[in-house]
Amino acid sequence: MIRVGLIDGALPGDWPGLVGQEWFCRPDAAELASGHAEAMAQTVRTHAADVLLLNAVVFPGQLSTTLDAICAALSWLAEDPPDIVLCAFGMARSSVELSVAVARLQRAGCLMVASAPARGGQAYPAAYDSVLSVQGDARCGPVELSKLDLPQATFGACPMAAGREDIRGASAAAAHLAGLLARSVQGSETNALVGLETFVRYRGRERRGDGALAGNGAAGVSAGG
Repeated sequence: MIRVGLIDGALPGDWPGLVGQEWFCRPDAAELASGHAEAMAQTVRTHAADVLLLNAVVFPGQLSTTLDAICAALSWLAEDPPDIVLCAFGMARSSVELSVAVARLQRAGCLMVASAPARGGQAYPAAYDSVLSVQGDARCGPVELSKLDLPQATFGACPMAAGREDIRGASAAAAHLAGLLARSVQGSETNALVGLETFVRYRGRERRGDGALAGNGAAGVSAGG
């Protein structure tokens, strides 16, 4: 079974495939984060229905968190590294602690997927080496990718979460890529990243007239630190 670490809001305890959950924030009264986490998990499972999920909760209800919470979540996942970690958010700044936590998971063989901004500067952890950075690309359907090779994003993917038209942008795109990557890991006898290339339909950035990019943030959600 492919194991996916979801760093996001809290999934319900009976969510299909949920095998572990840990909180790194205090819950508040808002409900945005749980809906976002469910949309990300459902999008991943649309492509790979039998994945197992490890839910590191960093969004308390509002879609905001701290750098310390992100680092703690990454460290928790590193105790028993999953195959894939989905970071459907972007931090405005880097830190030594964040880069070390990401590198630790990568050394363990974990594939990191992170949201990248459609415009503006870089976001973290998407900007780190070997992290699969992805932004929304309106050209892409759910099982299609674009190979952008932009400074801030290597891939583009469908900008709409599965079954949730209200959740769109780079966070949804990252969930689609994570799901396609999980499918690639399941079916690949060699290199999962080579398998991911089979989903690439477009090469180069989206041009005006191809359709506007959906979403207006670096990650569809913000992570303030």
